[in-house]
Amino acid sequence: MLGTSVGAAGASPAFSFSQHGPFYRLQRRVGLLSETDLGIARRVVLFTLIAWLPIVLLAALQGYALNEHHGRAVLLDFSAYAFLIAVAAFVLMEQTSDQRMAWLIAQFSARGIVPEASRECLRQARQMVERRTGSPLAEGVILIGAYWFAFVWMQRGAARVEGGTWFGQIVNGDLQFTLAGWWLLLVALPFFWFLLGRWLWRFFTWGRLLRDIARCDLRLVATHPDRCGGLAFIGQYPNTYWLFVFALSTVVAATVLKQVVFGGASLLSFKFALLGLIVFLLVAFVVPLLAFTPVLLKLKKQGLSRYGALVSRHNLAFEARWIDGEPAGSAGEKSLGSPDMSSLADLSAGYELVRKIRPIPVTKQSIGPLILAALLPLTVVAATQAPFTQIRDAIKGLLLL
Repeated sequence: MLGTSVGAAGASPAFSFSQHGPFYRLQRRVGLLSETDLGIARRVVLFTLIAWLPIVLLAALQGYALNEHHGRAVLLDFSAYAFLIAVAAFVLMEQTSDQRMAWLIAQFSARGIVPEASRECLRQARQMVERRTGSPLAEGVILIGAYWFAFVWMQRGAARVEGGTWFGQIVNGDLQFTLAGWWLLLVALPFFWFLLGRWLWRFFTWGRLLRDIARCDLRLVATHPDRCGGLAFIGQYPNTYWLFVFALSTVVAATVLKQVVFGGASLLSFKFALLGLIVFLLVAFVVPLLAFTPVLLKLKKQGLSRYGALVSRHNLAFEARWIDGEPAGSAGEKSLGSPDMSSLADLSAGYELVRKIRPIPVTKQSIGPLILAALLPLTVVAATQAPFTQIRDAIKGLLLL
């Protein structure tokens, strides 16, 4: 049922990003996973071996495993290792993301934010995101795009190295692939882009899900101490994907390091790579939460109006009794209870909670781990060119620590 996050060991989660679509069904058909076991470990080993081992063997046949020209040696290509790490990360995060996202969806019902009358709205929103996530058309487009991105990346990569690299050489303006290059083009690199594209599509469908939930009749509390009407828990979802961010940052960092070490490029020339990652974080993980902004702004507006009127009536009664010396039991006092010092403080605290409602249910604590995951690989690259203390101070300034 919808309110169940994760059942007993072996049970399927109520909400899943991973257990949908043609690629998932293909893996089930060949026995790589089942409905109750995603087979994370064996799939990581298998996928990395398929992507990596043939490349090394084919490159060795043509003298490109190790080469006196370091830019033409696959075993010295930082990007090759980074893509391998990313493929493993994309598979590793499937189970934890399924469990975490199932728990988050269940909280809307468990916390009473979606009342019984709106459960059907939530159920339809979940069914819609599962259909979108498992769309054969979406995966087909992602697969085509994966091969296009693979070819473009290889063509540009070969052009950066004079005389070509281990996967191909530019001859008369055309890219001629080595044996290892053909495997990279047909299998390894498209597989990376395909897995990346699937995760990006899942993030898009998650954003649509949040939008659909925000349109349900939500029961929010203006004075909730989380300053988000009770929705702050959903703002923690980005922490689930620190491994995804780390994988992307590793690919970017490896590309930068290769250009710095083998191409003689300046590290400063890649300063926009960090900016691009930060923008990606904002777009991929914060923008979906904007779905709740209209709801929270409306809650704040109504809360300020209602609590403002209540505080005014209470304070008038308080002053009438304790300042003006009117007798107890007046009409205003009967409607508000005893207007003493403790109730004055309680109402003031409640009004302050309403006034401080955040328009987006996200905090530095929820996005900070992602920024750190993005910065870690880039910090390693920067350490080859700058003192550690300078890098540390720059990171502190960025995180406002």
